[in-house]
Amino acid sequence: MPLITGVDHDRREVSVIAIGPVSVDDVLEFLLHQKREHGLSYPRLVDLRGAGIPTDPAGFERITEMVRNLSLEGPIGPAAIVVSSDADVDSMRVLEGMLQNFFAMKTFRGEGHARAWLRVTAAKGQAT
Repeated sequence: MPLITGVDHDRREVSVIAIGPVSVDDVLEFLLHQKREHGLSYPRLVDLRGAGIPTDPAGFERITEMVRNLSLEGPIGPAAIVVSSDADVDSMRVLEGMLQNFFAMKTFRGEGHARAWLRVTAAKGQAT
């Protein structure tokens, strides 16, 4: 799987690094992995700079459906997404809009800004 995930229960956070092309199925498996590891409620930094990301609307619908179902089981922590291009920012902003009712998510071009936003958002308890 091109998504390398670390769930740190002591720090109550998740870190993700993507390598290579990422499919919708990879994203769905990532969500299930977080659920199995009891990390869905933790804030997460997702580094997609080394990845090709899915952008098709049908795939985004599948992701949204799974997130909707998972949100019925408990809170989902905020996610700061780091990407490498303006096109990726635009694509991820579409997904942000689709997921906004389930958890806080924001896309960034720089890791520093992503980490700062994640700290503030997690501190506010915005894990819808």
